[in-house]
Amino acid sequence: MFDLGFVNAELERVKQAPIRRDRLVDTLLLARRKYPGGSNRLDDLCARFGIDNSRRTKHGALLDAELLAEVYVELVDARQAQLGLVAVRRLRSR
Repeated sequence: MFDLGFVNAELERVKQAPIRRDRLVDTLLLARRKYPGGSNRLDDLCARFGIDNSRRTKHGALLDAELLAEVYVELVDARQAQLGLVAVRRLRSR
């Protein structure tokens, strides 16, 4: 929600429609629900999920968005553990 005001101000400057709240995924709210009472700053979430944020020396919108995308995947348990091909045997009808 914090960033939405900034994004919508920029959209207004270029005469575009603002992003409605109902179209927003609030990762902070997701983190608070999943880890109540825990620290849910971006740096802390990166540490919790083992996401490398060593390039983050100060706040930068693009890098923060990249990191937050990785955090989001972890928050919704969408990370694919492994990708591999599974051999499938076809049964012949008799």
